[in-house]
Amino acid sequence: MKLSLSGRLVEAGGGTILGTGEFVDLAARCGYDAVDLRATQLAPETPAAEVDALRAALASCGVGVFEGQWHGGASQRSEAFSAVAALLAELGAEAVRVGGDLPALKQLARAAARHGLRAVYQMHTGGAFQTIRSAAEAIAEIDEPNFGVLPEPANLLLAGEAFAEDMFEPLAGHVFGVHVQTLEARPDAPDAVRLADGTDVHYARVPYAENRQIDFVTFFAALRRAGFDGCVNELEPCPGPDALEETVREAAAFLRPLVT
Repeated sequence: MKLSLSGRLVEAGGGTILGTGEFVDLAARCGYDAVDLRATQLAPETPAAEVDALRAALASCGVGVFEGQWHGGASQRSEAFSAVAALLAELGAEAVRVGGDLPALKQLARAAARHGLRAVYQMHTGGAFQTIRSAAEAIAEIDEPNFGVLPEPANLLLAGEAFAEDMFEPLAGHVFGVHVQTLEARPDAPDAVRLADGTDVHYARVPYAENRQIDFVTFFAALRRAGFDGCVNELEPCPGPDALEETVREAAAFLRPLVT
């Protein structure tokens, strides 16, 4: 498996705290193999000069592009989506992350395929991709070979999913990447997510090394058993400029032994 660094770590206030070239350099400096470009970093309106600078930074640092992000709906796919997909394809990306209901996801998967990209959806609390079983059912309904999911252990924990070495077998062949962050379920914490049944689950963000609830070892063993050998994308939110490099390095130090 390869480590990818998400642009979420540098997003703040509707923009980013680092230029995209600096972000790519940070990823390389801290031992990541690829990057996840957010819509704040690569969009249809990104000037050609900035795309050229990004391309040069990727080549100079020896870093690949795992995925990009699309915020729009399926109705916009013919122009804006195609522009993003074309940029990602030019940069050698594997996938574009999409959202929407199942019919929209099917349309976006078909549009992504025209650019040689996979369309991926992060498994998350609430909705059709909350559990492994519901995600497998959604994948079957979408029925596009280039559509797959991004399992994420913290959301699976909050959804009450049991971690076992065969947990991803229902998704085999459609796990196209992995997102990773570190949360614990804590009833007294102020932040919460809502499950598909309307239940609120409160959570707290903790350092990887201090997480006592997510069984990362079993999570990655299950991925291997399901035949996954792709990008593992570190997805923590922006810790601020003072803690950024330390956060990125600590995540890499924790995850690298699990993915190699």
